[in-house]
Amino acid sequence: MFLIVMLPTFAASIFLLNGMRNITRDKTIESALAKADSLSYWVSEIVSNGEQAVSSAMTDPTITGFLTEEHEDQSSYYKFYSEHRLDKLISLPASAENMFIYVSRPDFVYSSSFLKTDFQTASSAWYIQATSSSAPVWAVVHDPVADGQRLACIGSIRSNGEILGVAMVTISNDWIENVPLDDAMSYSFMLNGVVYNSDAPNILPGTDLSDKRDYYINDTYKTYDTSLYGVRGYGVVRNIRIGSDVYQIALYLPNQSIAYELDRLSFIYGGYCALMVVLSLLIILLFTSTFSARIKTLSDKMHKVADGDFNVSFNDSGTDEISLLYDDLSLMISNMRRLINDNYEAKLQGEAIKFTQMEAEFKALSSQINPHFLYNTLETIRMKAYVNNDKETADLVKKLGKFMRRCLEFKDTEVTLKSELEFTKAYLELQQARFGDRITYHIYSEVDGEYMILPLLIQPLVENAFVHGVEASKGGGKIDIRVVYHNEYVFVDVSDNGQGMSEERLKELEHKLEVSDTSSGKSIGLTNVHKRIQMYHGNKYGMKVTSTEGQGTTIRLTLPREPEKGLMGGASQEK
Repeated sequence: MFLIVMLPTFAASIFLLNGMRNITRDKTIESALAKADSLSYWVSEIVSNGEQAVSSAMTDPTITGFLTEEHEDQSSYYKFYSEHRLDKLISLPASAENMFIYVSRPDFVYSSSFLKTDFQTASSAWYIQATSSSAPVWAVVHDPVADGQRLACIGSIRSNGEILGVAMVTISNDWIENVPLDDAMSYSFMLNGVVYNSDAPNILPGTDLSDKRDYYINDTYKTYDTSLYGVRGYGVVRNIRIGSDVYQIALYLPNQSIAYELDRLSFIYGGYCALMVVLSLLIILLFTSTFSARIKTLSDKMHKVADGDFNVSFNDSGTDEISLLYDDLSLMISNMRRLINDNYEAKLQGEAIKFTQMEAEFKALSSQINPHFLYNTLETIRMKAYVNNDKETADLVKKLGKFMRRCLEFKDTEVTLKSELEFTKAYLELQQARFGDRITYHIYSEVDGEYMILPLLIQPLVENAFVHGVEASKGGGKIDIRVVYHNEYVFVDVSDNGQGMSEERLKELEHKLEVSDTSSGKSIGLTNVHKRIQMYHGNKYGMKVTSTEGQGTTIRLTLPREPEKGLMGGASQEK
């Protein structure tokens, strides 16, 4: 489809580009014709203004009187020069650069404006032409002040048929070079011959084109495709009349300047066509790749659903057939989830019934042992020991009774941190009575004592520290319990300085905690504590174990922080 549409379009573009190149070339030549008129007017202004200035000098009475007067001494010359300046006597046009008057008198005192006519000047062609004509003439001369070739208008000053001097007005090269044409155009203008060529570095005399009839067509335009002064291109020859004189203008546009415009047009238009082709290709590729990507995404999600993963998300916002497939897949997943949830709830109800039956059987069995009988018996033993003045035994029996009461009354509901720490302390005191000075402990808490915590979270950690940490030590065993705030968490750290664990044993324990593995019969207490915390508070909470073999172990419980009701002020218990 792309080739069928784009190939004819591209062929039409090439045809249009060729037509536009021809139009551009014709427009450039028409512009040259229009510029020829502008240049004709500009040359006419230079010629008219220059001849007017020279004519004024030829007829000015002050200048004529000064040149005809016999002066007695040099002071009269200096007085005239100080009172009269040529640029004040004669109104020079803006195009004029300098004005001189050449005088040939032996007793004349010359100045910067009144120059001496030496032999070289008197024998020059322009001087002879000016003295032979009563009207101003044009020539290329050497400007003695600017020290360079200049276009000049020259006329003889006469009185009663006698030539008193020759007036000269030179035209500024800067004025000529500022002709209002494009930089790409070359031009020449002629005053009875070529006197200025823009491709030359300065004013140069040239060859009269009047003998070339193809170019010398009076008061008409002529285009040509030939070489003029070594430049091939298109051009215009324009002849203008000022008074009785004919002035010729040759305006030409080199081929390379036209080629530049045509090449620039080809580059822009060709680049535009190429851009359209590339953009079309990109749009097609983008469309097909997007379509393929959506199909691939739909296929991947269907495979996931087939593998049992129903937590797939859909973010397709299209309105085509693929979007309908997404909608059908989403509806199918919803129905499957509903069926699975219904099945799961049915199983939960069955398990709840079995659990209720087992709980009833357990209560029936436990009711056969009256807890009050156990507490009363322990209290009787404590009182007899106390009566027999065995206070240490009495104290241990009391602590054992409190410990047993807490164990028998255990329910998986929250208790205060204060009561949990007291229960743990009772366990530590019973163990200390067993091990004596071999074991010391320290309990520190900066958390509010009314902070609610699941029961039997800390005591299993302390028991683990005894059994696997400091029990085998002969002395210096130490257990530290710290409960502190940390950002939005509460940390419970239980540390010992016992045997520690090897790296392999630590990784094995971490794996059991991660998968809640109790099949081996080891670390059941730690696994249950970790599992209870995550089930109650979420998976980002739980237990973390760090240990160094031969140095000790630290077990950290991470719990959610509750609003503070009153700190214990860093209460510390140590024994």
